[in-house]
Amino acid sequence: MPAARAPLLASLLLLALGPDPTRAQADPGALNRCVDAEGNAVYTDRACEALDARPARTAPPNPDTLPADAPVARDCARTPAALVIAVEEALAAADGNRLAALYDWRGRSDAAANVVMPRLEAIAASRFIEASTAHSAEGSDDAELAAEAAEAPPDRLRIVHSPDGLGTGETAEFRLVRAAGCWWFAD
Repeated sequence: MPAARAPLLASLLLLALGPDPTRAQADPGALNRCVDAEGNAVYTDRACEALDARPARTAPPNPDTLPADAPVARDCARTPAALVIAVEEALAAADGNRLAALYDWRGRSDAAANVVMPRLEAIAASRFIEASTAHSAEGSDDAELAAEAAEAPPDRLRIVHSPDGLGTGETAEFRLVRAAGCWWFAD
């Protein structure tokens, strides 16, 4: 490669990688990424404010820090109570796939999914009795633990169902997990 092309290629590489967000507003001549009042992306070498725009975010917000009423791109259980309602609806419809959509699959292998999914399908196919949340320390003989459980958010999901459709039921218990601003259940 001729030596004259090296600076040109280096400049193109820097442009492809994008501007340094820490320098963008301070460095005149830097390319600034902005958002105008209508939400359109604007690229400029001037300060965003000069165009009645604001600097664009460089990273999406952490959904776990958003207020509970913040709009989300996908519908999910934003509270443990909302998760219980979604589980009840899935079980009332006897829909194993709908129940599986509420399960926290992060970090699960295909082998683990091959164990979990039939269990969820069997629960969904059985007669649904009740779903509720609880805290693992509820009913503890230790008064201090029981008091902590009363103050803490729930950490368990209990599904009471009757596999044979006749009996009083058996309880399937799962962990409650909060991730990406949503509540899920998992083993």
